[in-house]
Amino acid sequence: MSFGKESAKGKKEGDLKEFWHFGQYVEDDAERRKEYPENVEVKELDQFNKVGKETYQMLEKTAKYVLRALALYLNLEETYFDNYIHNGNSILRPIHYPPIKQEPKNAVRAAAHGDINLITLLMGAQGRGLQVQRNDGEWIDAIAEPDELMINVGDMLSRHSNNKLKSTIHRVINPPRELWGTSRYSMPFFMHPVSEMKLDVLESCIDEDNPKQFEDITAGEFLNERLIELGLIKK
Repeated sequence: MSFGKESAKGKKEGDLKEFWHFGQYVEDDAERRKEYPENVEVKELDQFNKVGKETYQMLEKTAKYVLRALALYLNLEETYFDNYIHNGNSILRPIHYPPIKQEPKNAVRAAAHGDINLITLLMGAQGRGLQVQRNDGEWIDAIAEPDELMINVGDMLSRHSNNKLKSTIHRVINPPRELWGTSRYSMPFFMHPVSEMKLDVLESCIDEDNPKQFEDITAGEFLNERLIELGLIKK
């Protein structure tokens, strides 16, 4: 995705970033394979696609076990999410935040937002800037140390759990002026389910103190709505 194309929900200014996508590698479902675009082969960089696929599948497996733990927390069967995420529309996104060459007009490297998907796995980025918002509204730096993963709850899981698991609002701020000439790199893995998964609020997450907060919708419908809001597809 070219520089400045994507913007956060409700923001006119494009984020100061560009990125590449590795999508799902469907090997056992011909109909599902038709649903997703093919991964582009990069011939100019030796091993690029091979390493990208290996990284994608490793993080997808890791995310599956994270979701199993979350399923138990939500009083569901441990493997509740397994069928929904098998061949899901997940994305590995290497991101480049280029050097800032002039005074940004209300634009930041990534404006405050919640991710669309179920969960996001974040590895340590090259360069600081990532912040998450606490419940009291305060922003704090979020730094994954070596051999650590940071895990964000996405909007889909937030809806499904009726905000029992709240979406992680986060942003990437611009560096101090003296560091404008430096790039920042990160590589999040966005765990998505298949499009037909129903994100209807779980009955176990509804009670008098926490009534149903979200309308029924499928993952595919919700993804489409959000991509329109982000300016990535047209209505």
